[in-house]
Amino acid sequence: MSTDALHLGILSAATIAHKNVRAILKTPAVEVVAVASKTPDKAETLIKDFGLEGKAKAYGSYEQLLDDPNVHAVYIPLPAGLRPEWVCKAAAKGKHVVGEKPVALSVKETDELVAACKKHGVQYMDGSMWLHNPRTAEMRKVIDSQIGTPRTVITTLSLPVEDIPGFQEASIRCHKHLDGLGALGDLGWYNVAVSLWAFNYDKPIQVQAHIGPKFCDGGTLMRCGANLLWEDGRRASLSLGYDRGLTQYAQVCGTEGVLEWNDYGIPHREDKAEYTVKNAGMFIDLYTKVGQDIETKQVNLEQPQEVHMWENFAKQVLSKMSPH
Repeated sequence: MSTDALHLGILSAATIAHKNVRAILKTPAVEVVAVASKTPDKAETLIKDFGLEGKAKAYGSYEQLLDDPNVHAVYIPLPAGLRPEWVCKAAAKGKHVVGEKPVALSVKETDELVAACKKHGVQYMDGSMWLHNPRTAEMRKVIDSQIGTPRTVITTLSLPVEDIPGFQEASIRCHKHLDGLGALGDLGWYNVAVSLWAFNYDKPIQVQAHIGPKFCDGGTLMRCGANLLWEDGRRASLSLGYDRGLTQYAQVCGTEGVLEWNDYGIPHREDKAEYTVKNAGMFIDLYTKVGQDIETKQVNLEQPQEVHMWENFAKQVLSKMSPH
């Protein structure tokens, strides 16, 4: 166990935790030293599956893990309906936090969570991996230099899971007490995040839901959409749902060009990512042809985007910590 690495504890052995442990094992600056689950066998299984025997402790309660002085930070993949409570408890114990998204189910809970982290001087990061992909930084430069003033953002994110037998019974997204925002919190988090990112995090002045949302038997959203309007006329349109084929399409259209990519949540490949840039273009030759330059650019990735996320989190936290 390295004394220079960030020592991480994991609260819950949820499926998404396995993806992150895989990434952490490729991140020298972070080491998993503890896993907690209310079903102890699950914590032990996760430890065994990733060869962490003798390196990470298994705990049968989240409180025990938070009391471990060897844990500097925690990753909390609990459902959004349960997570804010444990983020606040972790902050009170002086643990830095990576939490899954959505951050919480209400503005009130989000404000309380942020206030707790500020009060106790700990770093909070949500688990939005795409923001840490080197492609995202490259596309930011394209927006700032090649497409003029961004005027519209269009995003579509969908998964064909609605008709899978047992989906509604098994998925936390279909149970109000676990993740009451349903598809809006699960998928819409990305749609909204891309829109805000494209517009440099300016806040919209109006949000209007699309007609025709669909709810599951448990009362959470299975399909929805919305339009967002900014004061200067910029706008974003987002569509999402569990009722159709996999799509991850995003478009940022500016006064001088267009940026597009079709895998903004999870790239098609871990070793490279692509995006397309078009100039403003115009119909030509008596409106019989399209005159537009189109260039597809490729970004080579040395590591998956989730590794970059953990590297960035470790850098932030270790810079705040005194030598240990």
